[in-house]
Amino acid sequence: MKRIASLFLIVTLFYNVMGYYLMFAYQEEQAWVSTMEKRHDTEFEVIQLNATLYSFIEDTDFEYVNEDVVINNKRYHIFKKRIQNNILSLYYLRNAHQDAISQDLKDIVDNQLFNGSSSKESPVKKLMKSFLQDYIPNNTVCLAFYPKTAILSAEPIITPNQALDSGYTSISYSPPDFV
Repeated sequence: MKRIASLFLIVTLFYNVMGYYLMFAYQEEQAWVSTMEKRHDTEFEVIQLNATLYSFIEDTDFEYVNEDVVINNKRYHIFKKRIQNNILSLYYLRNAHQDAISQDLKDIVDNQLFNGSSSKESPVKKLMKSFLQDYIPNNTVCLAFYPKTAILSAEPIITPNQALDSGYTSISYSPPDFV
């Protein structure tokens, strides 16, 4: 009986917590909608996209939305949208704070990856150079092959480490496991 009572109390607690959460989320959403309705359209920046589809789209009045849209690898937070004459108008506010933060982060990453050197190379080339230097070992082993000599007489041009016994070379990876 105690288990049933404790289970009932826990379920009731979670039910109340969920109710309070939904109530405050609804109030917050209504406050946001009233704030967006009070703003003038001149405060928003507008993206206009061609919305001609296979069927006719009826013109709509402003719809208040709260969503993120990615267009040409740029993220916009859309507040209002309207379709008029088969043109989709997306109204958004410029987020200068987020732009400054993203630029600062990009500068920090560039300085750490590329030692602060400013060059006009593309970031992909810079990243590949960094990747090649950091992750791919550059152990050059050159074997001389001459077409006119026998294979047995071709000596490999390998310079082993002087601390190792003659005939052994050092490699940067472990030997394979044999089953």
